[in-house]
Amino acid sequence: MDRPIKWKNGARCAVVISFDVDGESPWILRDPALAERPLHMGMGAYGPKTGMPRILRILDRYDLKCGFFIPGWIVERYPDMAREVLKRGHEIGHHGYLHEKPFFLSGREEEEALLLKTLDIFQAVLGIRPQGSRAPSCDPSKHTMELLRKHGFVYHSNMMDADLPYCHKTPYGELVELPTAWVNDDWVYFGFSAVPPVGNGIWSQEDVFEIWKEEFEGAYDEGGFFNLMGHPQVIGRPSRMRMVERLIQHILAKKDVWIARPIEVAEHYLSQR
Repeated sequence: MDRPIKWKNGARCAVVISFDVDGESPWILRDPALAERPLHMGMGAYGPKTGMPRILRILDRYDLKCGFFIPGWIVERYPDMAREVLKRGHEIGHHGYLHEKPFFLSGREEEEALLLKTLDIFQAVLGIRPQGSRAPSCDPSKHTMELLRKHGFVYHSNMMDADLPYCHKTPYGELVELPTAWVNDDWVYFGFSAVPPVGNGIWSQEDVFEIWKEEFEGAYDEGGFFNLMGHPQVIGRPSRMRMVERLIQHILAKKDVWIARPIEVAEHYLSQR
């Protein structure tokens, strides 16, 4: 079968491993009263405080450079954590301010104001302007792609209508889409809260390993693209990161796989057009 995209260095398959460092933000957005609830604030804080160091250690072990999508509120709250991500050579992307879902905002004006607010935070705290965005909860609005391209973004990574990168056409030019799927998202398997009820129970990491391994194998067989999404407060547990490490080992054993930052995949895709 002809490979649909010629990946870098002749690789058969491109892989992006990415993490949404939400911290406490989605709990506060769900219900502002949860900001006063130590249980949920602790569940969220586990990601930046405990999960992230474990994740970074494992990525360093295999010299992998990945993508981290971080809300502006979290960059403000955990600036040293965000700076450490950059220091280790990873990419940081936009992920809303307080994990707002663009689809549920009042309109274009509010979405653009929050985007600009977050860009100012990234510049002030980290000295960078992000080139990629992942809409919180994978829920962009009809304005999202145009606004991202207007403000200089190269790619977006949320849509679930394709296996391979493609481009959105906007009045400001093309915006690359790095598609993904719920099947590649850790939250649907592991995310849980008793009160308020959130999630579908807690799955065995062995079941999830089999699902992710087969998704990767399918992408590899087709010469395609595998985009994995994790949340440090969820995937950062010791047992789950042991599973992720085994998945990394399985992927690297193929030898002809390109594991890259999201921006690298987006730019490479553009170079092929």
